[in-house]
Amino acid sequence: MDARPIRRPMLGAAYYPEAWPESEQTRDIAMMQKAGITVVRIGEFAWHKMEPREGEYDFSWLHRVIGRLEQAGIRVILGTPSACPPIWLEEKDPEMRLIDDMDQRHQHGGRRHCCSNNPTFLRYSVKIAEEMAKEFGHHPNVIGWQIDNEIAAFDFGCYCPHCVREFRNHLESRYGTIEHLNERWNLNLFSQAYNDFSQVPQPRPHTWHSPHLWFEWKTFHAASHVRFIKAQADVLHRCTDRPVGTDMMPVFNQDYGKMNEFLDVVQYNHYDDEYSLKRELFWFDYMRPIKDTPFWVTETSTNWNGATSTPSNLRPEGFCRANSWLPIVLGAEANMYWLWRQHWAGHELMHGAVLYASGRPMHTFGEVQELAKGFGECADFLENTRVRTDFAMIASTTTDYLMKQQEVVWEEGSHQWETAYTKRLMRIYDAIAETGIRPDVLTPMGSFEGHSILFTPFLLTLEEENLQSRITDWVEKGGIWIAGPMTDIRNDIGAHYRDRETGILEELTGATLVQQIPDAEHRTPCAWADGTEFRANKWLQLYEVPDDAEVLATVTGGYSALVGKAVAFRKKVGKGEIWVLGTEPSREDLVRLLKAVLDKTGSIQPKVTGKVAAAYRFGSEFRGICAQEYGGKAGTLVVSRPHTDLLTGETYTGNIALDPWQTLILQED
Repeated sequence: MDARPIRRPMLGAAYYPEAWPESEQTRDIAMMQKAGITVVRIGEFAWHKMEPREGEYDFSWLHRVIGRLEQAGIRVILGTPSACPPIWLEEKDPEMRLIDDMDQRHQHGGRRHCCSNNPTFLRYSVKIAEEMAKEFGHHPNVIGWQIDNEIAAFDFGCYCPHCVREFRNHLESRYGTIEHLNERWNLNLFSQAYNDFSQVPQPRPHTWHSPHLWFEWKTFHAASHVRFIKAQADVLHRCTDRPVGTDMMPVFNQDYGKMNEFLDVVQYNHYDDEYSLKRELFWFDYMRPIKDTPFWVTETSTNWNGATSTPSNLRPEGFCRANSWLPIVLGAEANMYWLWRQHWAGHELMHGAVLYASGRPMHTFGEVQELAKGFGECADFLENTRVRTDFAMIASTTTDYLMKQQEVVWEEGSHQWETAYTKRLMRIYDAIAETGIRPDVLTPMGSFEGHSILFTPFLLTLEEENLQSRITDWVEKGGIWIAGPMTDIRNDIGAHYRDRETGILEELTGATLVQQIPDAEHRTPCAWADGTEFRANKWLQLYEVPDDAEVLATVTGGYSALVGKAVAFRKKVGKGEIWVLGTEPSREDLVRLLKAVLDKTGSIQPKVTGKVAAAYRFGSEFRGICAQEYGGKAGTLVVSRPHTDLLTGETYTGNIALDPWQTLILQED
């Protein structure tokens, strides 16, 4: 049967009926209706409830709750439960539990503690997904599927025998011979060379391993998770026509492009307070272009985060509303909370929710109701328009993996959740966002056809996803490529080129990269061509450029051999141009350069001040612009033609003042 229709955007929550007496469902569902919840996620951790003993499937309880939700007009997204395998399965094959870098095997309990390369775990994970899909694949109230939960190559990976064997197979498949691996990794250095793939170790944090070994170990684990998710996706796709995805977190530990290539909808989880919310602009701009269909926020908090305790403060009134509208403004079609009702015992008792464990509403309940009302009022416009922009930038998981081992320049405060690459990208992105530019942040797999500007800050290698030839062709056809700092200076495994300094940049521009220098203390003064100061930071790539290139900024003092060298220039290539930016400049200098590029292309971007995220939306029937104040302070948006705010009915033209946390859904009149 076809899925029952649901208006978008959807407002939802994670619901765990398996953890409560069934008698609680009537009250829960009544409160969901009162809150305005239109969809719930269920099942993601309930394997034991579905299959208490091997081969004994009990979906009756799941049928009952899905039926009750259906009667209430609340749709369901079903989760496959492989993140939490049952004890009987772990006892059947204890080796399915992963082994950490200290050779400790994980125990039953918690989540994601089993190895994606264990064949028993994989086989049974696919089997439970298949049984669920046979049972619910065409249920009219099931509108989508979520595979597993927040899978990613965290920490140092798994060191079990299956992973060690498969890792060596991965290396042999990639390099062919051990001699080729030795040569590419330069393993005559430190007498590291191997005689056989069986001698290649799994890297440990207490040893100074080759960065190429660490890179391949990380890449291997990420690919293992992709295969694990794909195995479940394949069986779901055979049994259902509903969209299938897997929910992921705001880190580059897993390549979003590769993971979502075979899935139908991007699913994304994030938890922010008023101080960190600005980072989500980047991640929403990253999620949006991965698929042609709008992405889903599958988890966020109504108020605070926590496990056995909460580290959070009381968030300002209006924050829940802003946090929930922001993804919709930037292209999502769903916002879902973790969780509907606080757990009454066990894990994460102090995490915020829509309801307390007692069933009473938390203080943000009114904001949830207001959101539900607003989602409904704007549904026609939002369902029938999409965010469009001609400005793109590339963010690469491969570069993140490389910079985990080779930061190039030391980045203070970097760690697993905020790597050197992420910190650098966010500084660049913040400057972009505060100018009003709405970028499509592409994975290297993403298409930049239809964009007039492409920015690649810190993109160490172009030797992935055929970027070298794709960018070259795009520029020659008329695109403007801003090749940012550190772009194209390493090969596919993070090694230097031995016969040149860049992969293609020097050849395309005719320029020569003559110096690459660190400068953390600003000992190398630079200036724009008009003589005004150009502030370079931490790292400079300096060029000698051909006569037909325009120098934008040069070194004006400091070490004599560097004076006069170009730190930024532009060069016409075919019908397009390449703008080379050889440093991370000050925010003011970056904005100046970006505005010059926008003027060159005629790119039209939202005009904002303050912490206002805005996006133009276009459709066959409607067009307009949506905006969200995300900093808790007043801001402005400018519209040149009359627009009506679908939330208030008010009509605007010209300069619009936004209050803290205010949302505007503006349809052009």
